[in-house]
Amino acid sequence: MESGLTGVEALGSLLPAESLTQAASPADVGHRVGQARTRRALTGDALGVLVGLGKDQISKIENGRRRISVRELPKFAEALGVSVAHLLGQTSRPTLAMAHRLAGDTNPDEDSNAKRRALQLLEVEDVLTQRAAPPPALPTAAGQQVFDYARKELSQRPRNKAEAERQGKHLAEQMRRQLGLGSHELGDLPGLIERHFGVDVALSPLGTQTDGLCIHGDGVALIVASTDFSQGHVRFTLAHELGHHLLGDPRDVINEGERDMFADNLQERRVNAFAGHLLMPEEGIRETLKWLSAGRVTERSLVALMEQFGVSLAALVYQLCVMGLITYDQSKRLRSQRVTDLVTRHASVAPTGAGITVRQTVRAPERLLSAAVDAARNQRVGLGVVATLLQREDDDALWDAVMEADPEVLV
Repeated sequence: MESGLTGVEALGSLLPAESLTQAASPADVGHRVGQARTRRALTGDALGVLVGLGKDQISKIENGRRRISVRELPKFAEALGVSVAHLLGQTSRPTLAMAHRLAGDTNPDEDSNAKRRALQLLEVEDVLTQRAAPPPALPTAAGQQVFDYARKELSQRPRNKAEAERQGKHLAEQMRRQLGLGSHELGDLPGLIERHFGVDVALSPLGTQTDGLCIHGDGVALIVASTDFSQGHVRFTLAHELGHHLLGDPRDVINEGERDMFADNLQERRVNAFAGHLLMPEEGIRETLKWLSAGRVTERSLVALMEQFGVSLAALVYQLCVMGLITYDQSKRLRSQRVTDLVTRHASVAPTGAGITVRQTVRAPERLLSAAVDAARNQRVGLGVVATLLQREDDDALWDAVMEADPEVLV
């Protein structure tokens, strides 16, 4: 597969470096520096240390009152994990720019399976954009309403835990209302996210060091989740990362393990509340409990709720505690139980075992896969692009599946 990662830097060779810096206004360059610094969660002092300038000089640069010199540009690009071309506004390929940013942000010592998968997908999208013009990823009218609500009504950061949980709940309720989801369980969550919010979703067995990864920025929106967890765990990860995207998290790369997702801060508490109420609406839970056990929480009703809403025991117990249906001490006792034993004892209400079953699914973003298959059939890209999306061998079996136009064989 062609990576094309040198394409961004190649832009710098089209004109002398001095001409490039003079062509870019200090205000525009400074704005991009400020955005990149925020996304990397760097203070002005910290960026200054990395590039050898004082905090006041960084402030002047970001406010457009000081131009970055030719010799300083590479230092800023390296410190911010972007390309020189990005800082100068010389690239019209946002996916490639994000790939460059992601590649520069990977720590050699960390488990970066999720980032490597995301990088593959960004590179594939850039190749397809250049050769096959895939359809843009756009939200539906209903999805845009949810975006607008999140960005306008919930733009203020929560001041305390209660407000964080309230904001997350309100966003989940708004999404269910706008999308006409009622109080029922969600079916194809990846498809729903892609269809209504213009976010590509990829699932892969990526180990258990990272639960999920959300990448979003100008013209790019991607969620990657590891399927080395139970199906219920994966669904909560997807909803959690969607919450970061909807609420406009300033970080352009959000790479999270379980400890990060459940960190004791207001930002994570808000997106967890969103994920919980989106997957397990209070009305739906109360209706099911009334039908199964006269409104009481029993072992059997717990397993039935896990099955119905496709969630893990930990997520369900947390939600029941939030709703006041069980006490904190009861939630601790329930979480200490072996989930497999619990489901086995009540297998009659858990035919699929969604709360505990690990399937190690591979799912490519539908928008990219459809475009890649069509482009391969028309010889605009090689079959390796399809193979990369599906994480399978570029062999005769894949050739036959693509050319025979049998989508079921591709999965």
